[in-house]
Amino acid sequence: MSILKIVSKVNITEDLWNESLDGHSIIPEEFDGITYYRVVKKVGDLKKGTVVTDSGVIYDFPRIARIMHLENGVKLAFNNPFYVEEKVDGYNVRIVKVQDQVFAFTRGSYVCPFSTDRLVDFFDYENFFKENPDLIVCGEIAGPENPYNGESPPYVTEDVSFFAFDIRNKNSDRQIPMRKRYKLFDEYKIPTVTRFGRYTSSDVKDLKKHIQGLNEKGCEGLVFKPTDPSEKTVKYVTEGSCLRDMKVTSSLMIEYQAEFFTNRMLRSIFYILEHDLPLNEEFLKKAGDALLQPLFESVKKVAGGEMITEKFKVRFNKKQNIKKLFEHFHKCKVAASPVRHEKVGKHWHVEFVRKCFPSYEVIQKHWDGHSHFD
Repeated sequence: MSILKIVSKVNITEDLWNESLDGHSIIPEEFDGITYYRVVKKVGDLKKGTVVTDSGVIYDFPRIARIMHLENGVKLAFNNPFYVEEKVDGYNVRIVKVQDQVFAFTRGSYVCPFSTDRLVDFFDYENFFKENPDLIVCGEIAGPENPYNGESPPYVTEDVSFFAFDIRNKNSDRQIPMRKRYKLFDEYKIPTVTRFGRYTSSDVKDLKKHIQGLNEKGCEGLVFKPTDPSEKTVKYVTEGSCLRDMKVTSSLMIEYQAEFFTNRMLRSIFYILEHDLPLNEEFLKKAGDALLQPLFESVKKVAGGEMITEKFKVRFNKKQNIKKLFEHFHKCKVAASPVRHEKVGKHWHVEFVRKCFPSYEVIQKHWDGHSHFD
């Protein structure tokens, strides 16, 4: 089906489509011979992150609202029962069939060469999409050997794993109902996030036990999904996840907005107060270390004439996809360079380094004595 026929189904006229291409609100891309279009600025009802293909429109994955007080937040959000799932610390992908191929799209609406390469290790996607070609499997890829994040769940100790949490239809921005979703996950043996079950806002004591257990294990948090479509999905995270977020990002603090850190400080304080935890020396030391130690190491490197870098390890099934990952990085203006690769068992093990130029340049100017206004 032509692209214009596809977008007409979501109320995008030919004139609007062409104007959006000319104005670079929609950008054409290509991967393995398949052309697709990335929405980078809102066009009609298509939000940033949406992907348009000749097999259908893949809507952006919506942002999830956050509550900072568990009991009050759940009571305010839900009048009806809701489902509770674990929030896994990884990166979001939408897995979908385009023509005769299956791709994993990132939140930024790119095909991810790494994620697409690894799909075969996660579930029998060929069988699933053969029988359900118009569905989209949404989930989190998490683990210490991923090309994007410095954090991972404590139960993924090497490589990466996939955790599905949603199924959607092409050409629609709605999920399919929870029970049908769970049935499909189980029928096709698709690995999922931990499912805690169905609750109401009066079950706060049980919800607190779940979140406290996740905090003790070093997990990220919970997601609450409504049974009533008029209510919204919300998320809530552990105190520990806030400190870990700060620790893995504070080395590049200059590249983040101040709210990234202040929000996590507030979340951790809210968690401590609601769950009757002490604001003791142990917590204060962890918070101070998370904020200052990595930043100190960055400044120390620059002062010594050394570039700030991040090191990554990943595994691939196909050697040709290694090159595609670095082409993807180049397209995204990420300064990543391969260090080494070797075949170990069935996978290619790849190590690479990302150079953090923005942080390096700002710190270097300050260290060299340049003045500035703040």
